[in-house]
Amino acid sequence: MLSVRRIRQGEGELYKKLRLKSLQDSPGAFGSTYKSALTRSPESWTEQADGGSRGQKQAIFIAFMDDQPVGLAALYRLDSAQDVGELMQVWVSPEFRRRGVAVVLTDNIFSWAANNKFRAVTAGIMAGNTEAMTFYQKYGFIPESDIILNCPGDAAVFIKDVR
Repeated sequence: MLSVRRIRQGEGELYKKLRLKSLQDSPGAFGSTYKSALTRSPESWTEQADGGSRGQKQAIFIAFMDDQPVGLAALYRLDSAQDVGELMQVWVSPEFRRRGVAVVLTDNIFSWAANNKFRAVTAGIMAGNTEAMTFYQKYGFIPESDIILNCPGDAAVFIKDVR
């Protein structure tokens, strides 16, 4: 059975495992690389996971199929627009794709965003990532040119209102 929940305090190793798996599986889909992620300190993984487990500035969600972690998504509040968040690190394990996992992860992100006073959610999609582009457009995201995200210059930026 599919379930999604916010990461919990102390789950830095789980977050690291999923994030490294995502970077290894889909190297062109993210602004960071597997190689650069390997150089991170254990403390930085713990800090990021713990930060995503509490508060209203960021949230990390993990999808589970039964008890197996199979997906990841994170939302970070933009410094430049406090009512807008950037959806990042969205990834589903290949054997669980096209089963609705990404939709349920994104639904959880939007529910959390609505409960935490976000007006909109943005997403930067790397050039050539047509699967992600199709997913975001089907989910209701539209192209956005007025917001600058922390992603490579050839990434497309999309936005969707929370409500």
